[in-house]
Amino acid sequence: MIDIYVCEDVSEQRELFVQYIQKAILIQEYDMNMKISTWNPEEIIREVEKSENTGLYFLDIDLGTEKNGLHLAQEIREYDPRGFIVFVTSHSEMSFLTFQYKVEALDFILKDEPKELQKRICDCMEKVKNRYGRIRKGEGKTITITRGDRKFTLEYDEIMFFETSQNEHKLMVHTKTKSIEFFGKMKEMEEELGNDFIRCHRAYLVNKKNIKEIRYTEKIIVMENQMECPISHRMLSKVKNKY
Repeated sequence: MIDIYVCEDVSEQRELFVQYIQKAILIQEYDMNMKISTWNPEEIIREVEKSENTGLYFLDIDLGTEKNGLHLAQEIREYDPRGFIVFVTSHSEMSFLTFQYKVEALDFILKDEPKELQKRICDCMEKVKNRYGRIRKGEGKTITITRGDRKFTLEYDEIMFFETSQNEHKLMVHTKTKSIEFFGKMKEMEEELGNDFIRCHRAYLVNKKNIKEIRYTEKIIVMENQMECPISHRMLSKVKNKY
């Protein structure tokens, strides 16, 4: 079940968003629930704190309150790091701030395009349904890591491998597009990720799905992005058994 939250300070627009959402839920038979529609960001947070479900959030940026939509999104991430955040606003010039505030928005919809508004909201709901469905089927699994005040939700499919950082108590995760350093322990990461990953070395944990080839005589794993990970002598038989 996906809980849907709307935070918009203009009542007419808020009611219109809810109308679009409820219509889509009814017609498409989405496993979604219109949780709350309000102008008050604090009401959103109170509901998120209590919920055990993943959320889909449609947030205006300028809420006419001390806490704007960007600040609200940051706070939502503390309680629902894997939730889906969509900004619906009249301020196109503020789109770049969604990256500055590091909230990993699913979409940025302009109110100035009313003919597109309903379609974009429905497209977001369909996208969320598909992603959530993959996760429930065991596909599209994700892991959330924290670096400073920023949270990253990474899909398993995107991850190449983890390695111990040169900085104490830190790990590096290498994905198809980026590398991120964060506080963590390799043993705890191995336990959390389970059989989808192989510990090939005390300092390396690789994604089985993204292995291109294994050179056993050289004790090297070559990943899909051509990066190489060593296999320790102690882990060699374990790698052969798991892959």
